[in-house]
Amino acid sequence: MIDIKDKKDCSGCAACASICGHGCIAMGTDAEGFPYPEVDPSACVNCGLCDRTCPMINIPEGNNISKVYAAKNRNYAERLRSSSGGVFRLLATRIINQGGIVVGCRFDDKMVAHHTIARTKDEIEPLMSSKYVQSDTREIFAQVRDRLRKGDKVLFSGVPCQVAAIKNYLLKPYDNLITVDLLCHGVPSPKIFKEYIDLLTERYHSDPSAVNFRSKEKSWKRLYLKVLFRNGLKHFLYAGYDSYMQLFLSDRLQRPSCFHCPYNTLHRPGDISLGDFWGIGKKFYSFDDNRGVSMVLINNAAGKALWESVADQAIVIESDIKTAIAGNRVLVAHLPDQSKRDRFYQTYTSEGLPSAISKYAPETSRRSQIYHNIMRRGLDLLRKITHKSY
Repeated sequence: MIDIKDKKDCSGCAACASICGHGCIAMGTDAEGFPYPEVDPSACVNCGLCDRTCPMINIPEGNNISKVYAAKNRNYAERLRSSSGGVFRLLATRIINQGGIVVGCRFDDKMVAHHTIARTKDEIEPLMSSKYVQSDTREIFAQVRDRLRKGDKVLFSGVPCQVAAIKNYLLKPYDNLITVDLLCHGVPSPKIFKEYIDLLTERYHSDPSAVNFRSKEKSWKRLYLKVLFRNGLKHFLYAGYDSYMQLFLSDRLQRPSCFHCPYNTLHRPGDISLGDFWGIGKKFYSFDDNRGVSMVLINNAAGKALWESVADQAIVIESDIKTAIAGNRVLVAHLPDQSKRDRFYQTYTSEGLPSAISKYAPETSRRSQIYHNIMRRGLDLLRKITHKSY
């Protein structure tokens, strides 16, 4: 029987609740807004499936990275709509063209993130781009298992613990399953995100229609949050000025397990790993046009075969693991300081989100924004003149 004594030992993946055939496990929500399993001991038969499925208890044997690539989708429009270099779109389209399905995270009409199935090329679009909030996976595990049993090819994408969870849940390997793990900076509370969206809804007097945490209208390397509202207004702000993004990037929103994640390792759970190739311009200056570059890690033969089937649709440079780690430390390192996160959530649970924002991510004054914008533009111009990237 799953028994969470310390919250750092649960990733909230919901695999335990999904595999329980007796319905004795439900996913509840704690005061911080994170999902955790709640067990009805009277209904439990001690079959052990929940423990076996848990990706924090049973860590699947990881794949060793064999190749590292920096890649850009040749379709510029698709790359602009992606968080990184648009490689996920290529992989997903390939699977759809083969008659398969693609599983990934999307927002519903209420801006709730959940894993869902894409069956057409058009349905791939909502799965693209980063979602900086924990997704609801409660219904997806059984759906994936059923499609695999029918013989359908399935591409499953998610953060590493979710990829490990689906592998554990299935209880056996499937040749028709391809997995993509996403380099992860931790997952924020869905409750916090909803309350933040509610604050924006009040400010803009309208419900949101779309959220893009990584809009490239101005830059790839300098992150911008873009929220569109049904009345035509938009919230478009540099991440350093937006309260939610400030809190996320300073590691204050993530769940406890993210600071003890067993998947910050070069032994990857997925067949392919994808992320941003930060810093690639330091080694290949002309390759970085500030519109997104994907880091593509090939982890086994299945990942290699899928990558090679789409590689001609990308502009590709082979790199190395040392450069990859330098650009994305989550490959090998946990989030560094849980105490900051704990202090934020103590304030949030006792005083509410507006008070916690005021204390830990206060709104940047317009005068300060103008000053720092000028300084950043000057620094970017200097880097362009001297051919130095970051």
